[in-house]
Amino acid sequence: MDRTHAVMIDLPEALLIALGQAARNAGCDPSDYVRATLRSALDQTPARLRAEDEVIRHAVHLASDWFDLQRRLRASGYVFRRAPEGGLAIHSWPLDRPLMRIEQLGLSHAGLVLKFRAPFPGDLRHGSSATSAKDRAAPVRPGRAA
Repeated sequence: MDRTHAVMIDLPEALLIALGQAARNAGCDPSDYVRATLRSALDQTPARLRAEDEVIRHAVHLASDWFDLQRRLRASGYVFRRAPEGGLAIHSWPLDRPLMRIEQLGLSHAGLVLKFRAPFPGDLRHGSSATSAKDRAAPVRPGRAA
């Protein structure tokens, strides 16, 4: 029999309540439920826990804008590209081979647009249709009329 150790973990109240409910539904106590859930999760090798996936997620977390993100990704051998069916995909760099969609890492195109406060470079679908390409390209200087 394996030795057990008491472990303390901070959980948000909503998660603690959900844990209690899930354990009741499974007919066991929360400790048994957590052990079974952890055992099941650790028996699998989810793609999002691979080292290269963590490198990509870390680059996204640290990046200040799309160009910074692409620079960080390229330094690690990756790059974001528009996927043919829409959304974004991760490609190898410099070979530019598709590897996976960003959703496989728990990321979303919309979430990245919000994070960087700008559409993916070259993606004009998020720009205003009333604004011409010339207007978008011309910077407005403070104190001058547009």
